[in-house]
Amino acid sequence: MRSEFSMAKRIQICCHHEGGRITNKALYLWASEKLGKPISKMTISRILIRKIKLLGSDVDSNKKHYKKPECPNLESILYSWFLTMQEANVTISDAMLIAKAKMLSNSVPRESMKEFKFSNGWL
Repeated sequence: MRSEFSMAKRIQICCHHEGGRITNKALYLWASEKLGKPISKMTISRILIRKIKLLGSDVDSNKKHYKKPECPNLESILYSWFLTMQEANVTISDAMLIAKAKMLSNSVPRESMKEFKFSNGWL
């Protein structure tokens, strides 16, 4: 049976690997015991290959998958605007966020906006 590990568990494996010189086999045994689930050696290898990305990201640790933003510049600008509005105690609806994103998209270079759809799923 296939089971998936949350980002928090993957990060825990990476941190344990960084803690000292440990073989993949020892890491496999530790992870299987510590996480309470059997984990394959291939899964350990895949997690370690992605270690830099996992440890260097601000990913919600409850998620199981990480999807890169399609337009990080736009999202960064929109997030700054959102924080400014939040500090001013302005309530922001989904429709307001989408409208502001559409307006801000004019200031972002078009090649990074390849057919971007401003939908509720994007939020």
